Formats: sequence, structure tokens, C-alpha cells
Amino acid sequence: MHHEKPPATCYRNLVVGLLVLCVNGLGGCQSAKQPGSTSHASVQIQGRSLAEIQQTATSVFRDAGYALTLATPGEMVFDRPGSRRDAVKWGGWATGQGVTMRVKVRLTEMLDGGRLLQADAYAVQNSDDPFFQTESRNVLLNRSPYQKLLNQVASRLK
Repeated sequence: MHHEKPPATCYRNLVVGLLVLCVNGLGGCQSAKQPGSTSHASVQIQGRSLAEIQQTATSVFRDAGYALTLATPGEMVFDRPGSRRDAVKWGGWATGQGVTMRVKVRLTEMLDGGRLLQADAYAVQNSDDPFFQTESRNVLLNRSPYQKLLNQVASRLK
């Protein structure tokens, strides 16, 4: 004699299985929906003017060895000479020169009136030659140095 499961039990198991898949899938995507989650680092700042934020960011990055090379209302670009380690990783290893580490900080006004700062890091090969320079976005594996810089900006503005 062959016993089959009642159809209701099959449907219930199917629904439970799909529910588990959906919950697991949503959990993994939640951080991708956060503002700035595709950047190396991000921070939200409330109650400060654009000028205050830019001034503070410039000071934080200068303290970390970066020079401001471009400033617009929506973006700031900071450069620092690459270390020997950076040169080996990104090219220029023969001389240890010619690699510049660049951080682009975007400032976006949010609906609640605050501002979102997002930082993305790049290695620039042949930085001394505007015609031959190439900019490579750093891999998102090590976000912590950039997040620390933006956290310092936010904490100085509190």
C-alpha cells in the first residue's frame, strides 16, 4: 500500500520553503539599499552647511596626508602620493613613483535636509602625465581606512 502526503502538507512545505528563501534573500540585499552602500565609505551629516562640511573634510584629509585637488559643490577630490606598497600593487613598482592614491568624496543633499558623503578610492598610474594617466577604482574589500576618514569628518561636525 502506497501512502501519499495530503496536498495541504505539500503546499504548506512549499510555502514555508519559499518564505525561508525570500527572507534569506531580503536580508542579504538590505545593506545594498542603504544610501552610499556601493561606495567605499559613506556617512550622513545633519544640520551642517555645505561649506562647513567641505572645510572639515579638507582638514581631515589633509591630516591624513591628502591634498585637495578639486572642489565643486557636489564633489571633492583628494590625492596623496602612493607608498612603495601602493606602487607595487598598482604599477610603478620599478621606481616606486608615479602612483597617486585618490579619494573622490561626493556630497549629496538628502530628502530629510541632511547630506550624504560618499568616498570612493582610486589608484592613478602615471599620475604625472595627464595624457597617459589611468585611474583604477580600488576593490571594495578594504573600506575601513576610508570609512574612518568620513567618520572623523562626522565626529568633528557634531
